Amino acid sequence: MTTPRLRSRLSPAGAALLAAIVGVGAWLGARTPGAAADRAADAAAARAATLAGGAEAGLVAFRARTLDGTVLPLAKVAEPTVVMVSSETCQYCKAALREMGRVAAGRPLHGLRLVTLEGAAAGVPMVQAANVDGATLAGPVSPSAESMLALQIRGTPTFVALDARGRVTGTLVGYPGAEAFRGWVGVMLGERGRPE
Repeated sequence: MTTPRLRSRLSPAGAALLAAIVGVGAWLGARTPGAAADRAADAAAARAATLAGGAEAGLVAFRARTLDGTVLPLAKVAEPTVVMVSSETCQYCKAALREMGRVAAGRPLHGLRLVTLEGAAAGVPMVQAANVDGATLAGPVSPSAESMLALQIRGTPTFVALDARGRVTGTLVGYPGAEAFRGWVGVMLGERGRPE
């Protein structure tokens, strides 16, 4: 017995709402100083990374704003690093962070860049609740960057492992559970160069 294939279609009202949200984000982003040049550079870098490493790999071409306001290119790293894209409403993100805190056992996770879709400040209670220390907390640099970042990933959490030169060495969408996740935490702790 075969089951019928289900197709999800966006209703006209849903499509209009999505277009309005993306349009407002783009309009707000265009109103920030230097936004046009930044968007063009980010888009070109995202296209190149996506072609080289797949859909999730393109997100490392984005820049994020840290808690202190510094704009940080996600792929600019000096050691193997994991970029985690999360949302404050994502229960799987919180489970992954709890596992990171458990495995780290008080050791700092300097190799973790936590990019929270709602902004860097939204990541603070998440890492505190999970006893995660040493991570770089960041968020999108503008509303349009938030929209572009959200559309670049298939879901939260999304993890992208980078080598010391900023090249993608692995991607993971979702939280696979404690055992499958240990290699990723090893990269964050500086114990491994790759999550595999």
